[in-house]
Amino acid sequence: MIQQLTKVLSTQLPEAGAAVTSRRQLRALGLMSETYADGGIQRFNRTFLAACDRLGIECDVLSLGDCEAARSRWTAPSLIRAMLFDHNKPRFALATTGRIVRGGYDLIVVGHINLLVLAIAATKLRRDARIILIAHGIEVWTGLTGLRRRALRAVDSILCVSRYTQQAIQKQVPELPDDRFIVFPNALSESWRELPAVSHFRQTQLPERFLLSVSRLDRGDRYKGIVTVLEALAMIEDESVHYVVAGRGNDLEFIKRVAERCNVSKRVHFCGSVPDEELASLYSRCLAFVLPSGKEGFGIVFLEAMFFGACVIAAREKGAVDVVRHEETGLLVPYGDVPALKQAIDRVIADTALRRRMCAAGRATVVGDGAFTFRSYVRRLAGVLNVSAPEVMAAKESAPDVNASADETCA
Repeated sequence: MIQQLTKVLSTQLPEAGAAVTSRRQLRALGLMSETYADGGIQRFNRTFLAACDRLGIECDVLSLGDCEAARSRWTAPSLIRAMLFDHNKPRFALATTGRIVRGGYDLIVVGHINLLVLAIAATKLRRDARIILIAHGIEVWTGLTGLRRRALRAVDSILCVSRYTQQAIQKQVPELPDDRFIVFPNALSESWRELPAVSHFRQTQLPERFLLSVSRLDRGDRYKGIVTVLEALAMIEDESVHYVVAGRGNDLEFIKRVAERCNVSKRVHFCGSVPDEELASLYSRCLAFVLPSGKEGFGIVFLEAMFFGACVIAAREKGAVDVVRHEETGLLVPYGDVPALKQAIDRVIADTALRRRMCAAGRATVVGDGAFTFRSYVRRLAGVLNVSAPEVMAAKESAPDVNASADETCA
């Protein structure tokens, strides 16, 4: 039966290459929920694959949610070969099983908990590779029971994007030993370094002084704290301070009604989805980047804001505390505490020295040898995979010059 299944599956896929024993470099199979779209997990996946390429690891990627048209959004590195399935789950499952049964991989990297049961089931037919799960925040904080719990026991290493994520998994699956976990934070995407000079935003009527949030605006994402910012804005007496929200979702009308209820509609600007070039302009021009979210698994947007010189205000919750150090690289406030948020905003606006110091400290974490640079990320991955890290990284290791408005914002 297994032999017949193997024969059938092997005909569905292009040749994956010779067995690993005939190669000097590692080969990996990456099972990703999505890679080419915007979003924290997608950016993490791209950074992970770019790091694999930098380490000389060949990686065949099966990406469930991406369609062929999405390839234009990102140019995969030379060692990364991606098959896109446009949400076709049966075809994705067939391809996954076929690749695992045929073998030849040193690593199977599962990029989302939703794909783990399939991967572990396929390894029952053949397992000759190390299995690594990338654990992203909210997706693994609850619901690790039944098949998922049993599948987790078969994983060799679990890369957690924050300490809280590790704690949440261990609380649900206490039998997993500590050495199975590795705290593996994200890094600023290298794509930000490759942007042209920061451009003017398409909406030229944006106010001179504004707070900024970048977030999905779906009903299930109300924990992001957008309403809290609106309520804090209503308490700020200086009406020259506006609020810009970049993002889209099915909860926009509700958020607009909240703005009306708080009598701040004229000071709130919804920009929808914003290209990276224009988003960079918003980051560099804002008085502060404010996202008091209660459920950030990590918070890649905080790194993006820091890179472009924005002062960051976040909630003292979950993975955000691994990114934002209170009074050093930003300010942390209790989740849902409107008066505390308003006080933090007032401090950032009024205290030039504080703003300048936190901007500089935050930016230091995403340039040079900072903890959240791609250089540091590659070194961490090399340690996880027990391979040699390249001694000389590619060019563009220091931060590019951003326009003067970033310096003026922090001045």
